[in-house]
Amino acid sequence: MTSSLRVRMLVSAGLVLILFLGIMGAVLDNAFRVSAEQSVSERLLLQIYALIAASDESVEADASSLYLPEELQEPDFNNPGSGLFGVVLNGKGVEVWRSRSALGLTLTDEDRAVMLAKAPPGQTRFGQLEMASSHEALFFLAYRIIWRSGESDASYLYLVLQDFEPYRNEVRAFRNNLWGWLIAGVFVLVGVQAAIMYWGLRPVTGLEGDLKAIEDGRQEYLEGEYPREIAGVTRSLNILLADERRQREKYRTTLADLAHSLKTPLSILRTEAARPGLTGDTAASLNEQVDRMNDIVSYQLEKAVARSSLLYGASVEIKPLAEKLVNALSRVYQEKGVTITWEAESLTFSGDERDLYELLGNMLDNACKYGRHQVRLTVAGAGGRLRIVVEDDGQGIEPEDRGRILERGARLDSRETGQGIGLAVIAEIVERYSGDVKIGESALGGARISVFLG
Repeated sequence: MTSSLRVRMLVSAGLVLILFLGIMGAVLDNAFRVSAEQSVSERLLLQIYALIAASDESVEADASSLYLPEELQEPDFNNPGSGLFGVVLNGKGVEVWRSRSALGLTLTDEDRAVMLAKAPPGQTRFGQLEMASSHEALFFLAYRIIWRSGESDASYLYLVLQDFEPYRNEVRAFRNNLWGWLIAGVFVLVGVQAAIMYWGLRPVTGLEGDLKAIEDGRQEYLEGEYPREIAGVTRSLNILLADERRQREKYRTTLADLAHSLKTPLSILRTEAARPGLTGDTAASLNEQVDRMNDIVSYQLEKAVARSSLLYGASVEIKPLAEKLVNALSRVYQEKGVTITWEAESLTFSGDERDLYELLGNMLDNACKYGRHQVRLTVAGAGGRLRIVVEDDGQGIEPEDRGRILERGARLDSRETGQGIGLAVIAEIVERYSGDVKIGESALGGARISVFLG
């Protein structure tokens, strides 16, 4: 089943409409057939009454019999093949009269038995007769009377039969008309239901758009007008967003104060390490510990910020930030002779600018630190994701070490200062944005670190 709420509701409504209209169509079809059969029965009864009215007594050789004129008022009785037939049987089931239209009609004993069954005087019997001789269906109405003639009574069965075809054509025309309108009604009602659902779910679509705008950094809160049913949800989300913003600011303020508080003691320690009275080993040890404290503080600050939630972000232009970092690191590693080449497409990063600065800074700094003379940065789009690649011409990273190097404190080159947290910080930032980090071999001869975001 599709995940679209609108499609689910529309499919459900369509199925309910089809089921309902199908049942209603079947009920109407059956009601029309019953009504049509009742109409046929009533018409045939009128024809029987007309035959009885046209009947007269005839006396022939002491036997009483009925007389009916050759020409009747109903034209269909006078025209062969009209589809309306009249027959009169005596009490023994012997035919005593038939209309001109019934001259070609053949009634077998089986047909007579069907029509004579349960035909008490004064009551009608209506039914369908499958003609044994021609295998054609006919409606029939049987009506038995007692004819009083002098001192004797005679029983006669009046039969009127009608071809099935007019009834069949009438029912077929009704069905075609009925189901045509019902099918058209299904399409119309589904279209109306789709319009109603679109109008009813517009606030949900607006809510989705506002949330996307907050995620992209284009607005800070849910600002639309929402119906009463979801207004409580949007109000709670705005409260959550405001609280999250306050928490982030609190984190940043506290961490900035911590960094500022540690800055002065670390500067004093570095100054003391530079005094002439200290031996080279002692000064180097102090400088190493100061660097270690700087790295630990930086790591813990980044770790604390990383724990704050990311309910919303901002769109950050990557190219200007990359240019600033490349220029700064080129000056830092100028004496080492490192040349940084870079190429960046005009893309944006959906997130915190400081996260992007930390990510690019650590990737470039590690490449400059462990590379020899060449570092290359590439920023491009790849399959709807952001791809950042940094390469160097250093010793590279062996395949068995590529997973371990992303762990905090892991270092493969003990000659460089630091505590091995640069790649760990990269991994944490990338994980926070649901990205991937891949380490491979560079065409320059060293390591190739690729980050995929989005």
